[in-house]
Amino acid sequence: MKTRQNVIACVLLLLAVGTLLAGCGGKADWTEFKSEEGGFSILMPGAPTEETQTQATELGDIDIHMFTYEEKDVAYIVGYNLLPAAILELSSADPMLDGACEGQVSSVNGTEVSRQTISLGAYPGRELEIRVDDADGIKTLHTRIYLVEDKLYQVLVVGGEDQSGAEDTIKFLDAFKLLEE
Repeated sequence: MKTRQNVIACVLLLLAVGTLLAGCGGKADWTEFKSEEGGFSILMPGAPTEETQTQATELGDIDIHMFTYEEKDVAYIVGYNLLPAAILELSSADPMLDGACEGQVSSVNGTEVSRQTISLGAYPGRELEIRVDDADGIKTLHTRIYLVEDKLYQVLVVGGEDQSGAEDTIKFLDAFKLLEE
């Protein structure tokens, strides 16, 4: 059980690392972004950059696919990874999602502000808000995590203290959809 939580914590750490210090960019029109391979679409305020990282775990390598758009002091991120069968066999969805939340909080050395059980259609998820106090001030991470069969999706906005409830944050989080197969 601890191994599964450690693996998920590592996955979420990679998704969160580097986003606390957002880069600069111009404000663009919101457009739909689709990942056929990832099986999702989302509205983004600009064209995202794509990055894939491979994380070696005790249960096998995990490729983490991330799509990030940064502007001023806000980062919009959507990521997914395929979970190895060994992880899926270790636990059910609720402990996996809760472990993912706990892993994300600890990976950014933050404080959990809120956590809710949510769903994406028939698929379970969690909505999580984290507060991080660092040398640059207070940051918030507002995340939605979904387990869809063997994929773990994370939709995340990182920004300043008031970013979590901002209109653009909610617009981004609400826009995540699975593609029809």
